[in-house]
Amino acid sequence: MAPQPILLSAEAVAKRGIHIKNHEAAFRENSATIVMPSKEAAFLNPVQEFNRDLSTLAIIAWSQILDREKKQRYMAHIEARNAKRAKRGEPETKRAKMDEDYRPYQFTILEALSATGLRSIRYAKEIPLLGTVLANDLSQSAVQAMRRNLALNFPPDRPLEEVATLQTEDASEAADTSAPTAGSSDSDSLKIHPDCKVHVNQGDAIALMYEHRDPSKRFDVVDLDPYGTAAPFLDAAVQSVADGGLLCVTCTDLAVLAGHNYPEKCWSLYGGVSVKAEYSHEVALRLVLHAIATAAGRYGRYIQPLLSLSIDFYLRVFVRVWTRPETVKLNASKTGLVYSCSKCSDFHIQPMGRATSTPNVKTGQSNIKFGSASGPPTDMRCGECGGTFHVGGPMWFGPIQDPMFCDEVLSTLDTGKHQFGTEARIRGMVSTARDELEAPFYFHPAKVAGLFHCTSPPLAPVVHALLNAGFDVSRSHCVAGSVKTNAPRAEIYDLFRTWIKANPVNPERLKEGSAAKGLLARRNEDDSPATRRSFDYETPNERTDEVINGTPSANRLVRYQMNPQANWGPGTAAKGHRKKQHRSLAPEEIARRAQEMKEQEKEKP
Repeated sequence: MAPQPILLSAEAVAKRGIHIKNHEAAFRENSATIVMPSKEAAFLNPVQEFNRDLSTLAIIAWSQILDREKKQRYMAHIEARNAKRAKRGEPETKRAKMDEDYRPYQFTILEALSATGLRSIRYAKEIPLLGTVLANDLSQSAVQAMRRNLALNFPPDRPLEEVATLQTEDASEAADTSAPTAGSSDSDSLKIHPDCKVHVNQGDAIALMYEHRDPSKRFDVVDLDPYGTAAPFLDAAVQSVADGGLLCVTCTDLAVLAGHNYPEKCWSLYGGVSVKAEYSHEVALRLVLHAIATAAGRYGRYIQPLLSLSIDFYLRVFVRVWTRPETVKLNASKTGLVYSCSKCSDFHIQPMGRATSTPNVKTGQSNIKFGSASGPPTDMRCGECGGTFHVGGPMWFGPIQDPMFCDEVLSTLDTGKHQFGTEARIRGMVSTARDELEAPFYFHPAKVAGLFHCTSPPLAPVVHALLNAGFDVSRSHCVAGSVKTNAPRAEIYDLFRTWIKANPVNPERLKEGSAAKGLLARRNEDDSPATRRSFDYETPNERTDEVINGTPSANRLVRYQMNPQANWGPGTAAKGHRKKQHRSLAPEEIARRAQEMKEQEKEKP
């Protein structure tokens, strides 16, 4: 379940010099305390505390990696300089002491769409190596709210080291049943600690990022968390993030990215078409990564996806952005179309380019030759069920997770220095993402069983059978019960046909022209690996148990969260604020997306 923010009383907030009005409320989330226009404000959606917790932890992990990289370069530079001085015969005292001279790198963050400033305040309080964070918003009322919340969290009469630590409110400061006392707050009279790391800016987010395209002005981290799509901000964002910097992107328009009713909208926003299939949430991630990679490639920059997650009603990706025009050429071989069967979801991938690496004997390095990809990858009709193909993409088919970065995130949690209300879910989801196969797309045994109109086999025997056949298997973080494998879809269908031999299908359920009719018309070939697959799972299998439950130390991880509350999902957009920042979210579109999400929820097994 999602942690609920703690509602504070008016008296508790007044102790810090802020007086809230009758229609306002004060909340505490982790280390930050903020005042909201009401208790039901959209910008304090408790479901997204996981987003804020994960983002804080991911930035901490990235900053540790960046600091180690910078220290290694510094050490190498000093070693080279000391070697030259030693060669010239200079005394030891003139040589630099490497460890003593190095100072940890203090980095900068831009939160382009800050609203109340909650995320920026948490970054300032919870990220050790943070230098400054620029909290920007277009709305004047939002900027006033940010300044008010900064005064609440960073008062000038308390040491910054004290207010920057995790606060533990006394029981007397919890909200009571009495109404808040009326008061007034003039944002111009609010006083903020002069050394506060959060700086407030009022302006258009896109214009602000374009103003920081120069390498000397770039931000180390750019965080985009809009209400809806992040597509309009991507071009400016990939130019304003420093080399090796971190770009954090949230998109909540899954009705467009993971649905099938708005292909034209998906194309106009992300340069790709969504897919109607059980693996549509992974398609959504790959469409967004393609949009980011395309935007970066125009400027000789490429992306390194670190962590890509489909979460609740939104997706969140963390990518590093690098400048190297020769590496950008690999994007074509990492991008492709997908032909997805309209009946059975069998898919075939058409790469957009080809990259062949050959070793150079003289230099010891590899030469890469680029060329056009061959195709098409399939016939006009599906070879499994006879259905027609729908075209999706282009989308990203490179790696979407970085296991080393996931390990850094988890090891940072293990230190115990950082406390998060959603720690159990962070551990479960990041561990699952780390262990995912790079093979594209997952399948759900219950969905495949529905295609055949047969009883669904338990997850353990399915994993057991695929492993016995020599394929790699993992879980997918996107959907509970889903499986990723490097086995072709045809092999998965052969597996289910083997299952059906012991669990027959009622012939009366097979309609002419249905996917089940076409799938069952095929038979396993004698040399098919499916004939050698065993569904016997009477004795425990170490490999199967590891896929299903994770490593022994991870048996109690919360991989998949239940619906945290009734009518959960994105909050209502704030009036007069997000419409100015993002004009493409018309009310009728929001209604259509809500209906689409309800339909997707009904389809979940």
